[in-house]
This record gives sequence, C-alpha cells and structure tokens, in this order.
Amino acid sequence: MHKDLLGNTITNNCSVVYPTHNQLGVGTIHHVTPKMVCINPIGKQSIHRKYPYEVLVVDDSKVTLYILKNSK
Repeated sequence: MHKDLLGNTITNNCSVVYPTHNQLGVGTIHHVTPKMVCINPIGKQSIHRKYPYEVLVVDDSKVTLYILKNSK
C-alpha cells in the first residue's frame, strides 16, 4: 500500500495530480506496482510511472468536473 505526498492512501482509479516536465498533470491511477504507481493522464492514452511521493491524491468536486470535462 502506497502513500502520497501528504500521507493519503493511493488506490486504483483515484484522482491524482503529479508533476510532468514543467507542468502539473491530472490523471487517475491505472495500477499500483511494488515500487511505483502508473497514472493514466486525462485525455491521453499513455501511462506515466511516478514514485508515490511524487503524486497527490485529490478528492475535490472541481477536479472531478475537470476530469469529466476533459476526458475523451
């Protein structure tokens, strides 16, 4: 079981924000490996792998609206 930057538990299909290059990415957890978490970015078909301490679980209605609005 992985914990995020603030100590929240990371589970499959939870919404997260994470750094990508010089931007802030929004996505959902695709699956969790023993060392990393795999993130499915909103609106893209690729998978990003990040360490658990690099992501932040968000459970806000504004983020949910953003995900629904920008997902394809």
